[in-house]
Amino acid sequence: MRFLALIVLLPLIEVAAFAQVGGKLGAMGAVFLTLCTAFLGVFLIKTQGFRTLTSVREQVAQGQMPAETVLSGVMVFVCGALLLIPGFVTDTLGLIGLLPFVRHSLAAAIIKKGMVVQSGQPRSHQEQKGNVIEGQYKRED
Repeated sequence: MRFLALIVLLPLIEVAAFAQVGGKLGAMGAVFLTLCTAFLGVFLIKTQGFRTLTSVREQVAQGQMPAETVLSGVMVFVCGALLLIPGFVTDTLGLIGLLPFVRHSLAAAIIKKGMVVQSGQPRSHQEQKGNVIEGQYKRED
């Protein structure tokens, strides 16, 4: 229900914000600013995405689980997409989300809350459930 309300209210809020900015800057100024934020969103998705991908590869190569880095990359993508959506409210949210300290603290909070589970940790035999059958096989073609 909240999501439906957000879908209905967000365009209304965006139109009101666009009218306010358009009243201050003029219609062409508001359109130009909207286009600039869209190009900024594309640029940031591209650059930050590659930077995050490189960081994930480095962490995996070192044997670390890159959960926070992956979440940060997802947030970069979402915030870049918010910048692509025409409107000043979504642009503001996208720019705030692109601040590194905001992304890292939000990713850490999501991991701490348990919404994302860091897997890859080997289980002990006591934690394993079910039957484990060890053996060898040979393929005969």
